[in-house]
Amino acid sequence: MRNLKIILKILIVAIPATSYSQGWILYTDQEHHFIINFTREPDIQNFEYTSEYGATYPGRTYSVEENGRLLSLMVIDFRDGEEKYAELIDKTDDAPLSSLWLYDQRGSIAFEASKLRQRGGEILYDNWHHIDLVEGLNIVIENINGSSTYAGLYLHSNRLYMMEATVPAGFPPQSLFQQSLGFLDDEGRRIRYRLTPEGERTRLCTGQWVC
Repeated sequence: MRNLKIILKILIVAIPATSYSQGWILYTDQEHHFIINFTREPDIQNFEYTSEYGATYPGRTYSVEENGRLLSLMVIDFRDGEEKYAELIDKTDDAPLSSLWLYDQRGSIAFEASKLRQRGGEILYDNWHHIDLVEGLNIVIENINGSSTYAGLYLHSNRLYMMEATVPAGFPPQSLFQQSLGFLDDEGRRIRYRLTPEGERTRLCTGQWVC
């Protein structure tokens, strides 16, 4: 029975959301180049994010909390990371700092995922995932208090996107939220890629995917 419960949670996480339920809106943020479903206009908060290697970057959370359910998206903007570390090098003459901006970005999914795993509770799912062939990670946690957290982490265009849906015991998985994230180009067009086994990515520009 326990294994069946885990399998059902995983299967529902993997089902794409193809339609809107009553009460959901499609939220667009052109500044940070994404779209996502929320149940209403999200509350927005800016903050300073401290990276694995100690640099600070602009962060922003978009969240909706109602009826015991919390839906949130955190966006970390790494676009000026190289400049930040270049300034440190100018002050310290420490050559190894020149690569840390890259480590901050490339390691950001693993860094945030490790913090999720350390929260406690039972990890029911922890595996590779993608949205429109933007690679990332999905984690499902049954928390100590019986609630469930469904998390997704993706890195695109020098930004980390971290989604979390936490719901009370007995709530269904939040697939309309989890599967709704999309990435936009400078013109507001949704992006999808082709992906090779080596991880090389090229933008798909056929059919509905206009470049």
